[in-house]
Amino acid sequence: MGVKKPVFDHPSLKIGERVYSDLQPGQRMPILNWVVAVTTLALYCGWVNLLIMLGVAAIWLVWPRYVLVLLWSTLLLPAKPVLWTAFCKLWVFKTWRQYFRYSYFFEEKLDPTKRYVLYEAPHGTFPIGPIVAGTLCQTFFPDAPIYSVAANSVFNIPLWRHFISWIGSLPASKSNFKRLLDHGSVAVVVGGIAEMYMCNPKKERIKMLGRKGFVRIALEEQVDGIVPVYYFGNSQAFNFGPAFLEGVSRKWRTSLGVLYGVCGLPIPHPVQMYLVHGKPIPVPKVAKDDPEFERHVTELLDIAVKGMQDLYENHRKEYGWPEKPLSIE
Repeated sequence: MGVKKPVFDHPSLKIGERVYSDLQPGQRMPILNWVVAVTTLALYCGWVNLLIMLGVAAIWLVWPRYVLVLLWSTLLLPAKPVLWTAFCKLWVFKTWRQYFRYSYFFEEKLDPTKRYVLYEAPHGTFPIGPIVAGTLCQTFFPDAPIYSVAANSVFNIPLWRHFISWIGSLPASKSNFKRLLDHGSVAVVVGGIAEMYMCNPKKERIKMLGRKGFVRIALEEQVDGIVPVYYFGNSQAFNFGPAFLEGVSRKWRTSLGVLYGVCGLPIPHPVQMYLVHGKPIPVPKVAKDDPEFERHVTELLDIAVKGMQDLYENHRKEYGWPEKPLSIE
């Protein structure tokens, strides 16, 4: 027998304590880092708007046509590797975390020998919180890869396709979800696009009731646990509209509307992001052909909803929202 490889514990991964990833309270963000963060966040978050502008310009000008052909041709290139560690550790992502004064809290350490389904909220108008978290996972859990699934439409957009793949995502399908579980744990933002139109200044709103897909897969694959994860501040990073496009967006599984933040630009508001990672909820071992399987799916979803609600209630005061409720719909 070979010698068992020791599990790596990152020194900043402290259990039961709020930790700031890159910028401590009271510290000022270096001006160069701020410029890089604002520029790259605007480019990434406003990328679809830029493509549309190039498309309009291409009606009259020649050079935008060549640019668009070059960009769309990147869709022919393989979006690999899925979860590229070196990419996740790029310095630019440190500036993103500094911009949001990113912090995190782990209620319990994950066992790197086990598989989990991490169910996350909120999606908000744009899931920048989960995206930034994806750049930290390889630092915290180098021995336990955490993948994710994302809306299919993202993988049809030049450069976004490769970006989202390199931080560990595949298109959201049952087969991809199960395939990723063969290699590690998988995170999913349960509410998805429907939450883009649900942001409310007086309360947090997330979609979760009736969304049984992730718990059904957890039961079918007999994972070791499901883990609630909440991103405080994510719903406040952007505004999105107009609201009448919600139905079409959900039907097409894409986001139709205008994403805007600072000064009406696709620059996120510099809100503090606070990632709270709950304790794993055990998943019962039930055979798929068990006549009581669907009952177990329903019961596990109910437990998952309560787990998310409890996670929010236990940490909202620390974030500064003692009076702001969470509505799970």
